[in-house]
Amino acid sequence: MATIALMLGVAIGWGLARSRGAAEQLARAEKAERVLKEEAARAQAAIAAAAAQASRDVAALQAEMASRVERLTAEHRAETEKLAKHLGDAYDELDKLRVKTSAAAGQPHTDTGYGFPATMPLGDL
Repeated sequence: MATIALMLGVAIGWGLARSRGAAEQLARAEKAERVLKEEAARAQAAIAAAAAQASRDVAALQAEMASRVERLTAEHRAETEKLAKHLGDAYDELDKLRVKTSAAAGQPHTDTGYGFPATMPLGDL
């Protein structure tokens, strides 16, 4: 009888120990799952923050590039106008020199452009 009681005690003790171990493992698993969810939430928040920062950086760079392009376009336009004025002045000077040379040679100024103006209009450049 003592042997049966001993075996029954061992079986009950083993069953209680197993159920307590299972409860501890279940608690550990729940804790690990909770920690994993918290880490995943933190990682998602960090990713969202990085994406938002990247979007702001891209928008700032696009705005900066747009202003640079606008500034360079304005500079190009101003330089083109300056060169066009300089070329117009040079054409005017050439026309004056042609008239002066023709007058000094005693020849009337004749149209040498075969029906075209003496100088090319700037709009045709």
